[in-house]
Amino acid sequence: MKRVIPILALLALACDAPPRVPASIIVNVSPARLWYHTGQAVQLDATVLDDVDADIADAAVEWTVEPAGAATMGSPLADPRDASYTLNREGLVTFTGCTVPMDPEIQVPLCDSVRIRVDDGSPTLEVETPTPGQELDDAEGIVVRGSVADLSMVNVYINGTPAVVDEMGRFEGTIGAQFGVNHVVVSATDGLTDTAEVEMDVVWAPEFTPALGDDGTPFLSLDDGLSLWLGQGFFDDGVEIDTAARPATTHDLADVLALAIASLDVNSFIPDPVFDSPPSFTLRVTGASITEPHVEIDLTDDGADLFIRLGRVSAQTSGVLMVDTTSLPLTGTVSGSAVAFAHLTIRKADETSPLEVELGDLVVGLESLEGEFVSNETAAVFRLAEGLFRTTLETALVDALEGTLSESVPGILRDALGAIDTALSMRAIELMSEPFPPVRIEIDGRIRELRSTFRRDLVATLRTEVGTTTPTTHPESMGVPRLTTIRPLPFVNEGSLQLGVRLALLNGLLHSLWASGLLDVDASTILPDSVSGLVSEARIVGRIQPLLRPPRADETDALVLSVGQLELQLTFMGEPVTFGVSLDAGVDIDLTSNQIAVNVAETPRLRIWTIVPPSNPRLLTPDTVEALLLDFWPSLRDSVVGGLAFELPIPALGDLGGIAPDLAGLTLTLDQDEALRYRRGVLVMGAQLTGTLP
Repeated sequence: MKRVIPILALLALACDAPPRVPASIIVNVSPARLWYHTGQAVQLDATVLDDVDADIADAAVEWTVEPAGAATMGSPLADPRDASYTLNREGLVTFTGCTVPMDPEIQVPLCDSVRIRVDDGSPTLEVETPTPGQELDDAEGIVVRGSVADLSMVNVYINGTPAVVDEMGRFEGTIGAQFGVNHVVVSATDGLTDTAEVEMDVVWAPEFTPALGDDGTPFLSLDDGLSLWLGQGFFDDGVEIDTAARPATTHDLADVLALAIASLDVNSFIPDPVFDSPPSFTLRVTGASITEPHVEIDLTDDGADLFIRLGRVSAQTSGVLMVDTTSLPLTGTVSGSAVAFAHLTIRKADETSPLEVELGDLVVGLESLEGEFVSNETAAVFRLAEGLFRTTLETALVDALEGTLSESVPGILRDALGAIDTALSMRAIELMSEPFPPVRIEIDGRIRELRSTFRRDLVATLRTEVGTTTPTTHPESMGVPRLTTIRPLPFVNEGSLQLGVRLALLNGLLHSLWASGLLDVDASTILPDSVSGLVSEARIVGRIQPLLRPPRADETDALVLSVGQLELQLTFMGEPVTFGVSLDAGVDIDLTSNQIAVNVAETPRLRIWTIVPPSNPRLLTPDTVEALLLDFWPSLRDSVVGGLAFELPIPALGDLGGIAPDLAGLTLTLDQDEALRYRRGVLVMGAQLTGTLP
């Protein structure tokens, strides 16, 4: 080649046409693409210009390719400046064209290059573990394992963290886990084409409690699903009530007893006549009453000590007493004060036995007793401490007071505390809300343990069972996720009443709803008009049980309801399309009408990703899916709220009207007086039990 060029130059001189010297070279590739695939043929075109930018059509050009072997040169083309190549491998390929100097001693080659990307498509990415919706309890975190295939170098990231890929294309990594729904994104990129991604939700917890009954229905049993802390202030807060005031408001059991005692009918416990031995002695009590009662209750290690002071006991008397030969009329009024003391034993032999409130020996004594009679002589006789009239009357009053208190006080306390044991006994909640399937939730709870501490508290722990009557649709589930199963309950010695609800109990209710098919519904009726005509089938399928969890670092809600791996499965224009959705919604729990009330945010936080894409993504966008889910959310929220509402095991009053008719209108309400607090797997709510008598 070097010999040919000088000869051409001599011929040009002989013809008086000096050869033109190249001044620049421009290289292009055709066809022009963002990237190319292996096996594709490309053509390299070189334009060689002289110093006046005139094309030198006969300029000679040499071609090279880097990396070596990345492309194979084809047959020569008609234009000697051009070349064709077949692409052999993926990656960046550089083609360089250089002019061939006519006189290498006085000329230098001029070169230009073009770089192209060769790629046969996105890397092929497979994630073996975890699987979408999987339940995990590995203490180390979430182990992600899979493989990637691509002809060029590829990088894999797990939630943004690089993973090591071995020579076989396998990778593995462990990411930190948080209680509840965790979103996992595995991506693979070769730096050339679109990134390949696998996206999913999984649920992680340090432990799970099985939630499947022997009959195949959802069922969860917790030894301490609910607990009630009754402080000393619940029984007696040390503030005396004015029993004569109306309306009257009570804040402790001592107040309720005081109101009841002030309204008791003592007369039914006084015999008529009290003494009948005419003509020497006849005594009748025509009327008796108790006013200004004061009650104190002190907790003990097995129950409570009860102290009652009756500020005023009065009775109207009649009759005759013969003293020597004088007949004294006993018509008059006696009044005084009395005290009573007894020990109450509060116990529950076992889980199936009723709660017992047993009143020990009731000791009643008169502190003072004075009389006013129509006869001064009668008054003088009454003042004789050992006289027949006085001792007989005192005995009658003491017996009447003892009978009155013995008949009423244990019953009032038994009703108040026994309601804790029966409030949740065999309860059922019927949920019927379109488009969800009907579900019957069953709740059962009885006191399993009753513990009393001297002048501090009485703690009732309830074994609680929840489930449904529908065969489970998720028998493979590990059960209800638990943050902890630590047994000591996280109450503090403050206030009068605290209610403890295991987070696992509420999540057990949600698990039961999910396992009964709550999140497997026909979604065709809620499709927006813009796509309803293009969709022949639509379902919403929840792969993960909904659950309540404590807030995370960037959240301010008391609790968060999470629903993960909610899949919208469509037949769109005749082809399957699937979107994944996860949502979080703030939750607050309070006490309303003596029930747990769950308040869920009206608008959830959504995350949407594509699992099976549509062939025309412009017709079905994530915005459309978001609008559909927001339309679906109110129905889902209402069903969740309905499934979590249940009556509380709180003290209640029995038939007070039967004991003291004036108290028939007394009602008890539980008012939350402290914000919800999460402690060691338990939601703790402080409350005040208030009695109101119009």
